[in-house]
Amino acid sequence: MKVYIKEVLKTTQSWSGTPLPGFNSGVTEFKILHYRIEPGAKTTVHVHPMNGAGYMISGELTMFSTNDPMGSFDNPTQVKSVTLKKGDAWAESVNIWHYGENQGKTDAEFILIFAGQKDVPPTLSLGTKK
Repeated sequence: MKVYIKEVLKTTQSWSGTPLPGFNSGVTEFKILHYRIEPGAKTTVHVHPMNGAGYMISGELTMFSTNDPMGSFDNPTQVKSVTLKKGDAWAESVNIWHYGENQGKTDAEFILIFAGQKDVPPTLSLGTKK
């Protein structure tokens, strides 16, 4: 019997091309979250204050980010997007406003793993849906 290992992600930058920050001092805490987003559903506009990585289990998810410091998506020259599909892995954008939208026909299911300082929430929402 053999053990097979496949590296699914090795990167120093997020899916939107920004460099990942180094770790802060303090107690490190990992969070593993399982998401399921129905077709047509969108997340709120939000940021992650810590490093995170994701893996698509099924479906597809389109992610949009903006360079606007206030989280506005009104200027198309400031917006980047990527569509993630089953088997794709990515590093989350840190401190960049973004949101995800399921533009597919089936549920988007994925895992996000966050590593950061203990008791810091992995997501801070702007409180709005795009």
